[in-house]
Amino acid sequence: MSTTVANTKPDSPVVTLVGKLRDGAYVAEAMEETSVPYGYYWDNAIDQVMVYIDPNDAQLKEVVAALNDGRLPFSSLQEYGSSNGGISTLPI
Repeated sequence: MSTTVANTKPDSPVVTLVGKLRDGAYVAEAMEETSVPYGYYWDNAIDQVMVYIDPNDAQLKEVVAALNDGRLPFSSLQEYGSSNGGISTLPI
C-alpha cells in the first residue's frame, strides 16, 4: 500500500518536521519553511528531520501512524519530498 503526498512548492515552501521522542514515539507537524526552529521543536525530542512534503491532515496522521507502527523507517524520510513541487509516494 502507498500514499501519495504533495511536495512543497517553491513559491510557498511548506515542510514537514518529524521528530523522534525519548519514549520512541514519533510526531510531525507541517509548517512554513521559515518557521522551522534551529533546535528541537519538541522538548522531549532526540532527533528530528525536515521533509519537503506538504501533506493534508489525514496524510500527516497516516505518516505518523506508519512511523509509530514501524511500517515507515524514520531513517528513510529524507528520501521523499522536493522543493520543486510534484508528488512523493510513501510506502505506507
